[in-house]
Amino acid sequence: MKILVINPGSTTTKIAFFEDKNIVFEHKIDHAQDSEFQDKYCKPGNVLDQLDYRLNQIKKILEDNKIFQIDAVVGRGGMLPPITSGTYIVNDKMVDDLLHRPLANHASNLGAALALSIAKTFNISDHAYITDPVTTDEIEPKHKITGIAEIKRYAAWHALNQKAVSREYALNINKKYEELNLIVAHLGGGASFGAHKKGKTVNVVNTLSGEGPFTPERAGAIPAQDLISLCFSKKYTQDQLNYLIAGGGGLFNLLKTKNVYELRQNYETLPLETKDILDEMITGFSRSICQLIPDFEGEKIDQIIITGGIAQWPLITDKIKNDLKNLNIGVTIIPGEKELEALRDGALRVLTGQEEPKVY
Repeated sequence: MKILVINPGSTTTKIAFFEDKNIVFEHKIDHAQDSEFQDKYCKPGNVLDQLDYRLNQIKKILEDNKIFQIDAVVGRGGMLPPITSGTYIVNDKMVDDLLHRPLANHASNLGAALALSIAKTFNISDHAYITDPVTTDEIEPKHKITGIAEIKRYAAWHALNQKAVSREYALNINKKYEELNLIVAHLGGGASFGAHKKGKTVNVVNTLSGEGPFTPERAGAIPAQDLISLCFSKKYTQDQLNYLIAGGGGLFNLLKTKNVYELRQNYETLPLETKDILDEMITGFSRSICQLIPDFEGEKIDQIIITGGIAQWPLITDKIKNDLKNLNIGVTIIPGEKELEALRDGALRVLTGQEEPKVY
C-alpha cells in the first residue's frame, strides 16, 4: 500500500510517503524559513487561506520524487467538534466545517482539505483520511467546568503524538499503554500537556485556547481582566486578538521570531532580556506538567514524557528535568514527533481491514 501522509503545523508542513510501513521519503517544508510565506501569512487571518500555497508546495515535492500512484492520503485532523478517536473518511462536510465552523483557527485544519485535494488529483477521493484529530475528546466532564457557566474547557491537543510516544514508552518497558499513568508534554510552535490515566487522557492543558505557558507562538494564560480591557480598547479587532492568543503571541510577539532553532544556534550571544523570556517559557512548561498531577487523584504517576520539536534542545529539557527533580517521577525525552507514523498506521488499519473507517 502506497500512503502519503500530510502533517501541517503552524511553522511547518511535513509529508512522508510510505510503502506499507516502509518510508520511501520524508520532507519538511519549513515555513519559518520561507520569507514569502512569512510576508503573506504571519498576520491575522484564516489559516485555510494558506491552502493553495501549501498544496502547490506538496505537489511539487511529489513531482520531484516522481510519485505517480498513491493508494491513500491521510492528513492530520483539525479543530472539528469533539469526536471519538479513530480514522475518518474526509468528506465535503468535514472540510466545510473546518472552513466555516472550526473550534479554533489552527494549522491542523488544513490536513483534511490537503488530503482530499491530493486524493482527488490521484482519483482516490474515497481514500482520503484523518486519524485521531486534535479535538479527540477523552476529558472527564468535571474537568471542563470553569468559573463562568457559559464557558467550558475543551480538548485541543497533540493527540496523535502524545498517544504515539506513550505507546512507544510502554513498549520499551514491556508494558501496555493502558497499564500506565503518564504525563506527556508536547512542546512545539504550540504546546499541550496530557494526563494519560490507564490509556485515557482524562485532562489536557491547551495553549491553543489560552491555557498554560506561552510558547513560540501562543500567548498562554494571561490575566483575564487585562485581556478584557484590551478587547474594549478598540486597539484590536476580534480576529487580531484571536491571532495574539494563537499564532501571533508568545516568542513571536515578544521577540519577533518563532524560529527556536535560530535562538538555539545564537543562544550564547543573546541579550539577558531574551534569555529571561526563554527561561520563563521553559518554567511555564514545568508548571503545566505539575498542574496535571491532581488529575491522577493520588495514584502513582509512572513517568513524565517530554516530546515535540523543541524538545530537541537540551537547554529546555535539562531545565525541565531540574525543575521537576523533587517530584521523584522519572522523565523520559522522546524528541520530535511520531505523528507521521501514527497517521500512516491509521490508514493501514483501514486499508487492511483491521478497522472500519468512521464517517464524519
